Amino acid sequence: MEKRFFVLVLAGLALPGAAAAQDSAGDRPTDAPRIIVTGERIPRTQADTASSVSLVSGDDAEKASADRLDQILALVPNVQLGTGEEGPAIRGQDSTGQLRNLFAFLGGARPRVTLQVDGRPVSFYEFISGSQSAWDIAQVEVFRSPQTTTQGRNSIAGAIFVTSKDPTPDWEGRARAIVGDFDTRQFSAMVSGPIVEDQIAFRASGDVRFSTVSSDMTDGIPGADIDRDDYGTARLKVKVTPTALPGASVETTLAYTRSQAPQFEGVSKPFEDRKLPIPNQMIGVMKVEATSLTSRAEIEMADGLRSTLTVSYGDAVLRRFGLPGLGKTRADTSDFSVEQTLRWQPSSAFDLVVGANRLTQDQTQSIDITGLGIGTGKFDDDQDSLGILGEANWHLLSTLSLIAGLRYQRDRQIRVGNVGTIMLNYDRTFDAWLPKVSLAYEPYPDFTAGLLVQRAYNPGGTSISFRRRAEDSFEAEKLWNYELFMRVRSSDGRASFAANAFYNDISDAQRSQLVPFTLPNGEVTYFSEFANAPAARSYGLEAEIAWRVNDRLDARLGMGLLDTRVTETVTPRDTTLGKEFQRSPGLSAMAAIDWRPVDRFELSAQLRHHSSYYSDDANTQTLRISPSTILDARVEYEFGPVSVFGYVRNLFDEFSLTYLITPNFGTAIEPRAAGVGLEARF
Repeated sequence: MEKRFFVLVLAGLALPGAAAAQDSAGDRPTDAPRIIVTGERIPRTQADTASSVSLVSGDDAEKASADRLDQILALVPNVQLGTGEEGPAIRGQDSTGQLRNLFAFLGGARPRVTLQVDGRPVSFYEFISGSQSAWDIAQVEVFRSPQTTTQGRNSIAGAIFVTSKDPTPDWEGRARAIVGDFDTRQFSAMVSGPIVEDQIAFRASGDVRFSTVSSDMTDGIPGADIDRDDYGTARLKVKVTPTALPGASVETTLAYTRSQAPQFEGVSKPFEDRKLPIPNQMIGVMKVEATSLTSRAEIEMADGLRSTLTVSYGDAVLRRFGLPGLGKTRADTSDFSVEQTLRWQPSSAFDLVVGANRLTQDQTQSIDITGLGIGTGKFDDDQDSLGILGEANWHLLSTLSLIAGLRYQRDRQIRVGNVGTIMLNYDRTFDAWLPKVSLAYEPYPDFTAGLLVQRAYNPGGTSISFRRRAEDSFEAEKLWNYELFMRVRSSDGRASFAANAFYNDISDAQRSQLVPFTLPNGEVTYFSEFANAPAARSYGLEAEIAWRVNDRLDARLGMGLLDTRVTETVTPRDTTLGKEFQRSPGLSAMAAIDWRPVDRFELSAQLRHHSSYYSDDANTQTLRISPSTILDARVEYEFGPVSVFGYVRNLFDEFSLTYLITPNFGTAIEPRAAGVGLEARF
């Protein structure tokens, strides 16, 4: 029924495309576009943004044949993708947070990265266990610098912003169909146009994809198919720009997403066979369904004074299907957020933003882990976050500008429940003052260099220790972030260069630690618990080049260097002392070209590489991941309003592991996968 529903919706959206069409080919601009960064509230070009940020346009995503967000993130330097039950690691910091899989469920989760889609911070399970479609997006912004001063909670390791395309004042539409390896079938459509001329416009889009996984995993899970990897998205966006209120606008987005996939695709030795012959208790099937409504209103209150109000509501349901007694779960999450900002620009030399935001999240959870000898459990989790912020931008001189900001952040979590006989009654509030200063020097146009210093933090949290059969809580983690940045653009506009060198001084890092406990007989023993390492650090570099070589060839290069270390532990005997963070390769790089040798034909290719890294903080040699280099390619030919394309991911069928849970059990990159598609535009 769900499949038929999505196909019918997409067919309805595609019908207008058959009525009218026109040639979309046109002259390409001679210079590279200046993409506007919006994630830090004040729209800026990348040249004016001190934070390290990678920008991926919707066009770039399509040329990379990316059908979901993960495939876009794979092209970003110093970002390492997760296994399916983990989010991406940015600069070696796992976005999932300290709590993963079962323990994230038992504790309510504390991620380190926020994912915003059209202004709404999505819930934990939408981010980690769901799929975010890449269809009909305008751009993706991946911030590698901490974003606590601008975004508040869950952004100490950065932030990811996905913005879908806006409604258009003129009629336009697209429809696309793809078939490929692993039984892939994907259908996408979009239609946009006016409702009231020059005042109200809409955009409706849908994307549905059905496929099977690439690993041959034995299925022993009742109620779900471990071989399915499916998702669907439907979105309606309406923008109102009343002529009676010049400069005012209201944009409202209604979105529905659902996905089903295994928790991760496991493989066992021999790994190259991509098989898991025995059902594994760690792997469940995750079904995520979410509905959200977001509205953003802007109005010019006076000359130079602008108000922006963003309100969002979301309702998400996670269901995990597992082996009997081994993690059948359900989590119902509702979130509400409201943010009000005022921007005052009395002159071109001064810009001030002040605002406040509030986010609440209510969650009810149930779980069955009787197979572990624990029992069943239920939890109620309420989280409340408040942020008050201000940021000023002064042009001190014609060549020197200063940005100074300050945020007060308060986060509270109330979690009550039990699993088996283990009770949890947790109520903690964390708060922090978070300053930010950036100084930029621009000796001549199209060259900027500067310094960024900021404070970041992530609140503490809780879970359950099965060893002690008790609460296992940890404190907030904090860091000072220092960055040098440079932005250069060629005089003809064809090339741009962006680089950030950074150092993070981390205190009370949230990591598993060897913690001493005194037994009833007075003997001291040590257990690995969720805790805080007193000190850690990371430093590195990101550099990206975009070059329009000529009117037919574009090239992009990116590189990330990274060095991480746990420098102090709770006890000197901890095996993580002096070791690098897990999932933190020292080198990551990408290269991409888009070539149009003749009109209507385009060839795109993307090369991505990472050096070796470890799957654990103890840097166990048997859990070391080898370097990997992957090449993807896509060709497209246009026939007026219709285009035919083909793609191959992992062209040379490179095999590499991505994570090792044990020396004999882990996850691997996807094998070679090819597909063809047809797209029509009007």
